[in-house]
Amino acid sequence: MAETGAQANLPEADRDLADQGLLRTLVHATYWLDDGLQAYMKKHAGLSLPRAQSMAMVYLTEGVDRPSDLALKLRVSKQATQQALKELVNKGMITMVPDPNNGRQKLVQLTDHGRDMRHLAKQALAEMETELARRIGAGPVSQLRAALGADWGPSPIEQA
Repeated sequence: MAETGAQANLPEADRDLADQGLLRTLVHATYWLDDGLQAYMKKHAGLSLPRAQSMAMVYLTEGVDRPSDLALKLRVSKQATQQALKELVNKGMITMVPDPNNGRQKLVQLTDHGRDMRHLAKQALAEMETELARRIGAGPVSQLRAALGADWGPSPIEQA
């Protein structure tokens, strides 16, 4: 297969990934970002989160505040979500409060420590994006953001 101009600039291992299809490439990119975020947090805050907790924090900082909604977003069981939330409570990053609209449910709120970690994570992601633009160019990063942010519509499987 002939390499595109963008593939020719990639290290050999990453060129091989480009031939593996979109899903593998997206997973690799997600892990690259998460691994970088974890290393940054470890260096600057003295802690990092397992991937499940890290992904939960992504949605929590976007306003998903019900454990059941979080489980749907993460596509994991409610039990797995509860375990991740319990560990985040133990780390002082979130608190669980009664839902004023439904006494049987809880809402998740970031603590001051959790908000500090969110701010630090935003710094980390901005620095990683700058580094990615340095490595592959600002144009491809902008195109990537636009392509991934576009409305793809429902999954083809959902339409069947």
